[in-house]
Amino acid sequence: MNNQDQHKTFIFNEKINKELLFSLYEDDFSYMEEIFSITLTQLKPDISTLRETFENNDLAGLQKAVHKIKPSFGYIGLPEIQELCKEFEEICATSSSVSQIATPYTFLCTRLGESIHIIETEYEKLKNYNLS
Repeated sequence: MNNQDQHKTFIFNEKINKELLFSLYEDDFSYMEEIFSITLTQLKPDISTLRETFENNDLAGLQKAVHKIKPSFGYIGLPEIQELCKEFEEICATSSSVSQIATPYTFLCTRLGESIHIIETEYEKLKNYNLS
């Protein structure tokens, strides 16, 4: 099976930027699986930290937490979420209190939850694909 055929046999979620993934990892689906696994392992506690800093009204901690998770989304083909994290980080930098950013925070958390679901689903699909 040539690389072009292999591209066609694995279908990513429509929200995943597959061109970005293939530019980073070419057709190495095993490596993609590993990246998705590592990303999930790191993101889940980092998102918990994000929530904790918000609940503790820690604006500096919130900005630091979103800064830490931001690059992860570029590695797994979700640059829109990476950009959303960047925008939220900038909002944190210009705000004087956590209460001022409750609405964008809620929106970000919703998108992060959706993204985690996508990453989990794609990771399972990659595992199954690599086993076949």
